[in-house]
Amino acid sequence: RIAPSVALQCLVIALLRRTGENAELSSFLSARQSQWTVTRRRRLMSLPTATKMYFENPGAIPYAETLFLIATEEVDDKASVPSTPSTTRQLISYATTILLGCGATFLAVRCLLSAGLLNDAINVCTKKIKPNNKPDTEGTTFSEGTKAKDFFRAAVLNANNQSSVAERCKSFYHLHCFLKQWDPSTFTLESRKIKVSPRGGSTERIRKTSFRVAEDFDSVIVEQSAFAHECPRFPDELFGGKESICCKKLRAMFGYAQSISTAGNQLDKKLARAGKPRTGGGRGGASFAKSMPNINADPDSDDYMG
Repeated sequence: RIAPSVALQCLVIALLRRTGENAELSSFLSARQSQWTVTRRRRLMSLPTATKMYFENPGAIPYAETLFLIATEEVDDKASVPSTPSTTRQLISYATTILLGCGATFLAVRCLLSAGLLNDAINVCTKKIKPNNKPDTEGTTFSEGTKAKDFFRAAVLNANNQSSVAERCKSFYHLHCFLKQWDPSTFTLESRKIKVSPRGGSTERIRKTSFRVAEDFDSVIVEQSAFAHECPRFPDELFGGKESICCKKLRAMFGYAQSISTAGNQLDKKLARAGKPRTGGGRGGASFAKSMPNINADPDSDDYMG
């Protein structure tokens, strides 16, 4: 719950941002941060001060979350004037400082990722949370919005705004290095049964179909990283296509199966050696190998890629 005085501050900030008063908004935020700096120094010197620190104000965390919403809000009405990138950046930095001062570190990371500030979120994790470097992460839990898949999604959104493939590769390489420390278990290889559409149907076609029959899908056991199972679609198009060298290297780094058809053929060979028929929707491995559709561990979810 936001206190009335804090709610008034939110209103003032929102109005300044919507009306394009960037100088006034910047001055307001700078003045508040200067007050905190002075207060902190006076307390360190055991001098009296009447000013409270941001983490001592009631409703500080909801206040900071609201500031993130204000900063990332897309203003599209004619009466509003978009704020400058530097002012938006200052507002986000201001909100992040409040969350970190209140001890809401994971919440700060989640807000930064939602704002597309991947590097800032990684810096907070590295400096404040200290990634787990132990090889055994069994039982470790991560707050919603701060899991490996959340960092990956932010990286994909950022990559869409980057102009060169080299820049995107560099960004994903840094992400991979961070995730190896943040949650090493995410790159553990796992074999899971997944369902794919051997007909190569599009996602829209499958979503619009009112019913599905068993013959529409093939069941295949694919070994890839737990991360790849959680984020089944790798953005191949951002790295020159699935057959490009850069894309293949990145897919291997993140533990993605290079070819689902290859996985299906390997399964057929293993079952043949064991003298067991392959189970599935009634279609053989040869038919399945002709298509390489997108995959998802849960075909009934909204994110299913057929």
